[in-house]
Amino acid sequence: MDYLFETGTPITEEEALAQVAELGLHGLAFDQDLKEDEPLHWHEFDSVSFVISGTGGFADEHGKVTDVRPGCRLEAPAGWLHRNLAGPPYRVVLGTNLPGDRWTAPINKDPAERPASLAI
Repeated sequence: MDYLFETGTPITEEEALAQVAELGLHGLAFDQDLKEDEPLHWHEFDSVSFVISGTGGFADEHGKVTDVRPGCRLEAPAGWLHRNLAGPPYRVVLGTNLPGDRWTAPINKDPAERPASLAI
């Protein structure tokens, strides 16, 4: 499954939230702080993520590791398999096509439960 990862000029949290709103997405900002690598998982929503501060990394379903830093932008479709990697905390702005109150638990979903329609 394809995702788009870009590096660019760092932006502020306010600028990232404004871009999310311009895209018609639901936005939130949070600190990603993982002490252990996450298991491979997927989400039920399309997303756009901006790294605001700090550094971190993620791996896709093929094990390709991507390092992130301020200015990085990731677009991922619902069903994209990935895992966030342990490391120092970093600040993220996330925009999703589904409002947070409609997300189902768990947010990080088991790959075995991914519908075939999202595995394209």
